[in-house]
Amino acid sequence: MLTTPHLTAPRFRLHPLCYLFSLIPSFALAEPTMPQMEEITVTASKREQSLNEFSGSVTAINADSLDFSSGIHDIARLVPGFAVLETGPRDSSSLIIRGLRVDDVGENDLGGDGGSVASYVDNIPLQGYFLPPAFSLKDLERVEVLRGPQGTLYGNSSIGGLVRYITAKPDLSKSSLTASMNVSQTKESDDLNYDTDLVINAPLINDTLGVRLMLGKTENQGFIDNPYLLSGAQKDINDDETEQARVSVLWQASEVFSLAGSYHYQKSEVGDRQATNENFTGDKYTVASRYRQPMEGELELLSLDADYDFQWANLTVSVSRYEYDNIKAADQTDIYTLYDPAGEFYFQYEDFSAISASDVTVDKDNLEVRLVSPDTQALRWLVGAFYSTDDAALRRADIVPGFADFLGLNRPDDIDLYEFQTEDLKERSVYGELAYDLTPKWEVLVGVRSFKYEDEYTSCYVFPLFIDGTDLPLECVENDDDHDGTLGKFSTKYQFTPEQNIYLTIAEGYRRGGANPIPADIEQYRIYDPDTSVNYELGSHSYFFDKQLRISAALFYIDWEDIQITGVVEQTYGAILNAKGARSKGVELEVAGDVTDRLSMWANFSYTNAELTEDVNNFNGWGENIYAGDRLPGSPEQQWGVGVDYTQSIKNARLDAGLSVARIDEIYTVLNDELANYDRLDGFTTANARISLSFDQWRLGAFVNNISNSRGITGKRTAELYGERGQFEYITRPRTIGVSLRYRY
Repeated sequence: MLTTPHLTAPRFRLHPLCYLFSLIPSFALAEPTMPQMEEITVTASKREQSLNEFSGSVTAINADSLDFSSGIHDIARLVPGFAVLETGPRDSSSLIIRGLRVDDVGENDLGGDGGSVASYVDNIPLQGYFLPPAFSLKDLERVEVLRGPQGTLYGNSSIGGLVRYITAKPDLSKSSLTASMNVSQTKESDDLNYDTDLVINAPLINDTLGVRLMLGKTENQGFIDNPYLLSGAQKDINDDETEQARVSVLWQASEVFSLAGSYHYQKSEVGDRQATNENFTGDKYTVASRYRQPMEGELELLSLDADYDFQWANLTVSVSRYEYDNIKAADQTDIYTLYDPAGEFYFQYEDFSAISASDVTVDKDNLEVRLVSPDTQALRWLVGAFYSTDDAALRRADIVPGFADFLGLNRPDDIDLYEFQTEDLKERSVYGELAYDLTPKWEVLVGVRSFKYEDEYTSCYVFPLFIDGTDLPLECVENDDDHDGTLGKFSTKYQFTPEQNIYLTIAEGYRRGGANPIPADIEQYRIYDPDTSVNYELGSHSYFFDKQLRISAALFYIDWEDIQITGVVEQTYGAILNAKGARSKGVELEVAGDVTDRLSMWANFSYTNAELTEDVNNFNGWGENIYAGDRLPGSPEQQWGVGVDYTQSIKNARLDAGLSVARIDEIYTVLNDELANYDRLDGFTTANARISLSFDQWRLGAFVNNISNSRGITGKRTAELYGERGQFEYITRPRTIGVSLRYRY
């Protein structure tokens, strides 16, 4: 359920469901009470505002809804214009807002350079050298999804939008304990899934000092079998386990000064891809890879936030550190068909197989200082400064067991390819926003961000095919890349009444360039440039029927220039390239309201038309062309979601129930059918249901996810490029039925 106010009931009937619910026996039911309206609060503008005051597209998902969400893909069901390429817990799921994605919908092993959507936990930016890991949704206050570029306030990588995870803070007035457990069974799996967490809140000094501790563990059993492994057949290979811990401390030293700190640790272990190969195996939940493809990942977040209220302005100083380590193995056997299409080299070795090992590490330190004026005055302002350093490293090796012996070489390590890349990035920026009420109803806002980054990186590459011994003569290239620039924003909002408004926003976004880890002699494709976006948006956040109904709507048009696209150069090496331009236009709609005092409903819809605007012949040096009008891959033209929530008091207990349905239409895997890996993935519909009974401190519930057991295909590697055995499809999780128990004290 969206973060929507509990609204008072209309004086008229809106739907036949009202009549059906009235048939429920009433002899055991308590008299209903009219719910009080709850204000939707967002902090997307780095100040606390009501949704009605915010000029831009934002959806806030509250803690109650997150109780029944297993990941960012569940959040996407609630947000128009937000698509997630769900690849399971092994691989970072690509986030797409308003269609701004141009890369293939394929294996996504390393995730690319930051993506077009930035992710934050409180004030900590997660975007590092590669896409961040899936963040645990435990003990959050809410999640905010901002659509459209957010460059003036959030800087690099937010050309499409932003996702903010806002953690629950210590309560300084009362102690509490919450223990939860879910047990579930996934169709096609032989064992049970478990999800447990414990949250303890304790005021150490009443109203002054408090601490909050969260501990959690999630174990999901696999549902994909592999009878083709070289080591022998195995079942349920894509199991995963995640452990989380977070400790938060809040010191309210005085009425005007507070200090908050937190540490978050998350460790994930995944057995294999959430992918199958029905075309080769003949079974919907079987894959044919030769090796297991596990992943181990660790994420650590450390932050310290100081806040001082000068009365005339509020000062916030945030210091944070982000550490990410990701280790993966992948079956590379079928990828070698790209290098040996005629089978005359690698595949002349009968026992040929290949496996890749990769390790990505990112350490990111951040400092942000901002000063914000009170919201009660006609002239409002915000100024800030940001500084960050990134240290990143990528190591990757392809190993071909026995191939060196077959060639008559003394190569005990069996390494066929090795690449190594390091990066030292420093970014500094200053930003500000100024808002003024021209009249009591008419606001005008301008924003600006000036930035500069310095990027030093070393790329090393070697194909040690015909080298005896284990010494690898790396070819290394060192490069520097410095860029600076200015981003702007303009918005204006007219408040017809305290509940109805209209706004216009023009905002710029920016994503930095970088270097490709390719051999030193390929100069043309060594560096790729930044890309930029400009978003034009007309929208409204309005309430109707005495705040019983909320409607948010937006029309948008985005220009995207110098777009970064992943390709293959010299027919061999993966690299990020710059194409010319693209544009995205569309409409988004959110509706939520109370039908009665017990029944609420919500719905969202988006239409996105995202396509290239210019032809590029031979864009990657492999003779492939892309054309104006090519639809951007990865996101549907249309998607929608609808849900109903029901609450009923039964003596001293409360019954809660909910049903939601979401539809994602067809997506393309690449830009056009001249490119390898082209396919159209069918749209699919999923439905989730839940019911719970709360009494005293206990809540007992049951849930069903993916009720119809839809097998949605969310990504694909085609046979045309990788062969019949090397192709696979990422799929959604099958029907999962479970029970839940929660205790609060």
